[in-house]
Order: sequence, then structure tokens, then C-alpha cells
Amino acid sequence: MTATRRARGLLLALALLLVAGCGTSPAPRASPYHDSDADLTVTRIVHGSVILDLRGTRFLVDPWFHPGYVVRQAEPLGLKPDALPDAAAVLLTHRHSDHFDPKVLRTLAPRIPRVIAPRDLHGRLEKLGFETITDLEWWEKTDVGDVVVTAVPARHSVPENGYVLEREGTSVYLAGDTTYFPELVDVATRFPHLDAALLPVGGRRLVGLRREMGPDDAAKAAALLDARRVIPIAYGETGGFPIRWFARRPAQRFVEQCKKRGISGDRVVVLEAGESWHYYRQAGAGT
Repeated sequence: MTATRRARGLLLALALLLVAGCGTSPAPRASPYHDSDADLTVTRIVHGSVILDLRGTRFLVDPWFHPGYVVRQAEPLGLKPDALPDAAAVLLTHRHSDHFDPKVLRTLAPRIPRVIAPRDLHGRLEKLGFETITDLEWWEKTDVGDVVVTAVPARHSVPENGYVLEREGTSVYLAGDTTYFPELVDVATRFPHLDAALLPVGGRRLVGLRREMGPDDAAKAAALLDARRVIPIAYGETGGFPIRWFARRPAQRFVEQCKKRGISGDRVVVLEAGESWHYYRQAGAGT
């Protein structure tokens, strides 16, 4: 067998494995969205898609409703697109398909005309019909109503922003799909009193190389940031084995790793898809 034929055979075998690992995403739930008067409400839609609501100023983060052939959702959508509430802006961390869904973004643009994103997404967002595109580089800020949005560093295989959102003393950190990186200490230093930190725990690997935090690194980040509450996200994706694979039992293991680092269980908020957490800062409590 020639080298060319062997290479073709290997590619075919890998393609068959990928197809074998593919399937359909679970049927979505018909959950409604409920308004709240909390200082901060976090509603998890699926994977890394969430709604952040700071006393009525809402942000739709990384909406992902249309899985691809290989990359798909491992859990039911917590909200359907037609059940999404109005929002002040769409907030995007990076361009990967499980965070940047052109089909849903095109339908959202007439309803939510403002989007905040890394600069490299500007042209694509213009074509999708967004009226106001705010490009943010690391440490740049913008105001959305009474909320200050600051882009913060993130380390991924493509340009990515993390974000910190602040309103009248309430602050929440959104990590995106980042790996653990030493400069995370700069985020902790500049924002020393975070009320909540949303951290990826999916542990996605590509041909063995880690592309995002897993439960262990996320717990390490949680200890460094020392937020009042930590919320695991970005663990509702599957597909692509054996080229791509993910941490097993990521949310459960994150809780276990946090406990080992002295972070008590009542500080870790695990949300099912469609579930909301309401935080009242004065009381220092969430439900």
C-alpha cells in the first residue's frame, strides 16, 4: 500500500469515527423567562449561552441555538429563541460556532440592535444587520444604560474577550472559553470584589491539547478571583470524538475541586439549562 493510500485510509477512518460520534441534539424545553428585581440574575440557556440581568439591563451572551453536524448541544435548550426576553445588547466572546451562531444573530439584530464583541467580528456583525457594533479590546470599556462593560483578557485559540459587568456596586465576571492563564491575576487585582464569576469547566481538548479550562483549572481560577459566587458554564457541548473530547462530569467535578481549595458548596451555583439564579447584593444571598 502506498503512502498516499494509507493517508487516505486514515482520513476515511477518522471521518467515519466523527460521523459515528455525531447525533441529534436533545429536544428543547419550553421554559419561559421570568423577570426579577434582583441586583443580578443569571439564566443559563445552554452550554456557554446565558442571560445576564443587572436590575433590568439585560445582556444576551453568546447565543447558540443551531448546532452543526459535528458540534452539537449535549443538553436541551433551556429557552427557545422565541422565548428570549428583550435585551439591551448582545455580548459575544469569540467567533467559534458554539458561541457565534450567525443564524440566530441575524434574527436577533432587528430586536437587539446593539452588539459588543471583539474587533475581529465587526465585519461579520455588520453583514448580519446589527445597527450598533461596539468593538472592545482588552481593558476598554463601554456603557450600556447604567451598566459598565469592561473587556478583559482571555486566552483561547482565536481572539477572545472576557468581560466584567458592573452596576452600582454589583459586578460579574464572564470568562468565555479561556484556558487558565497567568494574567488572570490582573483581572482579580482590578476587580477585587466580584459578586459572581462565570467560569468554563468543559475542559475541551483538540487532539489532546486543552483549549479551555476544565474543572481543575476553573477551581484554581475561582480561588484566585475569590468571587462571592462561582457559576460553571460552557459544558453543554459534544461531538467530534476522537479528535475533540471533553471533561466527564464537569460540573460535579468542579464542585469537588472547589471544595478542595476551600470554596464551600454554598458559593458554587450549578444551573441546569433554563434555570435562573437571583442575587441580592445587600443580603449577600442568592436563590
